[in-house]
Amino acid sequence: MNKHPKVTDATREAFVSAFFLLAGKKKISQITIHEVTDLAGYNRTTFYRYFEDVYALIEYSENELLENIRKAIEKQSTGGQLNESQFFRTLIQCFHENRDRISVLLSEENRAHFLRRISENVTDTLYKKDNDTPKKKVIRDIYFFGIFYAISINLQSQNVLPDEDLLDIIRKMFDSWYLPEMMGNG
Repeated sequence: MNKHPKVTDATREAFVSAFFLLAGKKKISQITIHEVTDLAGYNRTTFYRYFEDVYALIEYSENELLENIRKAIEKQSTGGQLNESQFFRTLIQCFHENRDRISVLLSEENRAHFLRRISENVTDTLYKKDNDTPKKKVIRDIYFFGIFYAISINLQSQNVLPDEDLLDIIRKMFDSWYLPEMMGNG
């Protein structure tokens, strides 16, 4: 499998693309490996070389997207710092670029799981947790989980709010609640 990385990547992507095409039409729990392999044009044996089941395929896709988000965030940070506005603008851009896959990953069946993974990955990328207290962890979880949920709902509803309006709400939450609470002034 490692002898031809381009072929390996193309085969894996064929399975992923087929899965997301199917997931745009039906619930994740109803998608079978047989449907994925038929649509991708490969057999089950080939599928099992790459993935244990469709949930492993989802996890692979989540990891790939989270890695792309992490790279985009790191690219935007200067000297290890990234202001909240830049961060959320970068995140919204990544969501837009991956809209089809994001909408599946944030479907009702998978939303809580994927939002938790985004929140954990992003906070691990952005914050040193040396001085974490249980209260700070809860505040950070509420803030990021809520923000990611709002962004995903806005994206799924075809941007009911323009990105700038959403960013303004996020900025206000950061300035009036999140930052004071994290600094111990709330």
